[in-house]
Amino acid sequence: MNKYVCMAHRFPSAGIEGVLGVAVQNEEEIEEYKRYIGGDVSNQRIRFVRLTAVPDHVGKHLKVGDVVIKYEGLSEKFLDILRPVETAYLLSKYKAGDIDWEHAEEVRQYSLETLRWQIATDGYQVAISDPDGRLAVLRANKGMPRRLFPTAYCVLLETEHDKARIADDPYMDRRETVSKRQRCAWATFRFIHHCLFKHGPIVDSSILHEFRKKIKRHNRVYSDLPKVEFSNFLRMHTRRTHRHSQDFWRRARVEYLDDPDSMPRPLSFVASKRSVRWVKLTMEEVEQVLNYVDWDEWNEFRDPMHFSNVRKEGSSAGWN
Repeated sequence: MNKYVCMAHRFPSAGIEGVLGVAVQNEEEIEEYKRYIGGDVSNQRIRFVRLTAVPDHVGKHLKVGDVVIKYEGLSEKFLDILRPVETAYLLSKYKAGDIDWEHAEEVRQYSLETLRWQIATDGYQVAISDPDGRLAVLRANKGMPRRLFPTAYCVLLETEHDKARIADDPYMDRRETVSKRQRCAWATFRFIHHCLFKHGPIVDSSILHEFRKKIKRHNRVYSDLPKVEFSNFLRMHTRRTHRHSQDFWRRARVEYLDDPDSMPRPLSFVASKRSVRWVKLTMEEVEQVLNYVDWDEWNEFRDPMHFSNVRKEGSSAGWN
């Protein structure tokens, strides 16, 4: 498992306004960085600069902690950078074998190259990387990835039959569109990524059974979301008085009082009020809220909230 990944031609040699860095002076660090640069660099003079401040407008391409590589004597328009990698994984103890890190690192590299979420499976493991190269790997017995939740096949596409199932067919009557199933699958895989990093970097395999139940619960809740009719908003209706939901909202209140910024805006808003019937939120915020399926207080049989469409276009009310 690598500690750094090298990304080619990522930083302009002329610099970027607002990006600050410090030169690396420690010889041990310098030698370690050289091991992650392609080719023989033992006889070359190389300067490394670690970035300490990155403005928001370049946040998708650069991160604090990135190390810029400058070859002395060479004039280059764009410089390579080394990025410290973050990895979390869960390895089952039952007929799982070892994690295929070569397969997983390919997913990370592809994600960094495309600046997009990427996912791949080898039949035993599923590797998920976000655009920053944060890699999450879940490995269990053979066939586990496609059994994680009902719509997983829409993204994994392990067989020709899977590919045929998502192909446009005007003669096939579908209860749900292919695009909705794919959005749902991606949302649940991002939930898996979130949970592995929350409990990682090395996740105790004893939680696998309960974790898989939460994964299916997340997929079920996301699948049941109503179709967005106006703009990009839905309403979240709370169930704070229901006995199966009280533990969830009680914990939300405690978390809010401890740190109001620790939760997404919709949950913080509800936790800050004595009575709220609904909150208007974006689909991005819906996904943030559904990450809390990971809480044990999210009841297995009764969700602590439900969602509906905004009643009319142009409604400015954010809560009621």
